[in-house]
Amino acid sequence: MTNFPATTPTVRFYDDNAQQLFDQYQSLSFERVHGEWLHHLPTQPGLALDVGAGSGRDAKALAERGWQVMAIEPAEKLRTLGETYTHEGDVSWIDDTLPALNRVRQLSQRFQLILVSAVWMHLSPDEQQRALRVVSSLLAPGGLLVITYREGSNSDERQFHSVNMGMLDSWARDLALLPVQASHNNDQLGRQGVAWHLRVFRLPDDGTGALPSLRHIIVNDDKASSYKLGLLRSLTRLADTAPGIVMSRKEEWVTVPLGAVGLFWIKLFRPLLIDRDLRQAPGKKAMASLKMTSIV
Repeated sequence: MTNFPATTPTVRFYDDNAQQLFDQYQSLSFERVHGEWLHHLPTQPGLALDVGAGSGRDAKALAERGWQVMAIEPAEKLRTLGETYTHEGDVSWIDDTLPALNRVRQLSQRFQLILVSAVWMHLSPDEQQRALRVVSSLLAPGGLLVITYREGSNSDERQFHSVNMGMLDSWARDLALLPVQASHNNDQLGRQGVAWHLRVFRLPDDGTGALPSLRHIIVNDDKASSYKLGLLRSLTRLADTAPGIVMSRKEEWVTVPLGAVGLFWIKLFRPLLIDRDLRQAPGKKAMASLKMTSIV
């Protein structure tokens, strides 16, 4: 259950002990490990993200329940074992890592379930906060986020960090995540001094589910856009990266500097119009003749 770049002692440990850890994970069933929160699973299976998928035990169990699973595991040898174990199910494997999850984010997917099992304690406090921002941004409206993490001593070379549960809950509130369940239990393998904590959150679906989806498409679509869609894309990019630039805010509208909108529009469309000289409409030449380079 790892999620680290291959240069760290943590991921090297999981690679060096891949078969032993695979057998250890497989000795416990999915239901035994995760049974206390399974009643929160959406009744309609959808797209699930298993971060730190390890042996593939959880990914396979979710796939058998009808979920389409994206399994994230950076430890190559453990990932190979997991791929073999889940090859008959609807499970795709990706080499990626928290806190950034860069490859997952490039896919522009939204998930009804995100499971981060036995990973969180390997992240530093700063990485934990960033990771929560990242995974919350990948949730679909109404989506469920499940985090389990270990508390207790460790004698091997893996890196462990403390998890401030109060801060985790506070960060979740700041991200508009609703608390669903919190608990802690003894170690299922019977290790002394080891306990496990569970946090379950849900991204509320306030009936505007189509708006986040539209926003997601506008911001992440890499195709050339019409001018109206281009303006929306510029505004959403501005809102994502420079929210502090808002001059005034009302319930139904905000005021932003026109120059900032123009700057973001140029930054987005210069590669299309100037660098690549792409057409903007059928039968017309590209607009490189506008000489926009003089104002960039």
